[in-house]
Amino acid sequence: MSTHYFIGIRIPQQIAQQIGQARDSWNLSTHKRLTPPGDMHITLVFIGEDRFDELQEIAERLGKIDQASFRLKLAGVKTFGNPETPRIIYAALADCPKLMGLQRAVEQQLEPLALATDPKPFVPHITLASRWRGGSLPENWMLEDLEFRVDSFSLFEIHPQKTPRYREIQTYSLKGDA
Repeated sequence: MSTHYFIGIRIPQQIAQQIGQARDSWNLSTHKRLTPPGDMHITLVFIGEDRFDELQEIAERLGKIDQASFRLKLAGVKTFGNPETPRIIYAALADCPKLMGLQRAVEQQLEPLALATDPKPFVPHITLASRWRGGSLPENWMLEDLEFRVDSFSLFEIHPQKTPRYREIQTYSLKGDA
C-alpha cells in the first residue's frame, strides 16, 4: 500500500484531550474506530498518494501561503451519513471566514499540480468516531464550546497501522495574532 498525504491543522493537545474525554464519556460502542486525541485534526485538503512525484513541489507551494492566525470554536456534535447509522461522528466548528480562506489558499496553491484533490465541498470538522459498527447511538452527546488558536498548518503523512496515524512532515506558520 502506498503512502497517502493530506494538509491539515493539528488540534492542540489540551483541547484534543478534552474532546476525547467528552467523547469517551458517551460510551460510544457504535463505531469501530475512535480517533485518539493525538490524531485529532482538521483536514484542509486530502491529497492521497503522490502518484506524480509532486510532494516536494506541494511542500514548496504551501510555504507561499501568507495568512493570519485565527481562533476556532467548537459548535456541537454532528454526523456524516444516515443519521440513524452515521459513517462519522464529528465535532463541528463555528463559522470562521479565516479558516475558509486558509483552505481556499491551500487549494489555489495545489491547482496547477497533477494531483486530484477531493471534489466534495469543504466541511470543517474534527472526526471523533468512524466506521459504523451497529447498535444504539447515545441519546445525549455534548461537547463544551471550546476555543483554540490556530497558528500553523501542516503537510501530513498517513500511517494506517501505527499510532499516531498522522505524522507531520512539514509545518507552516501563520502570521500575526488571533
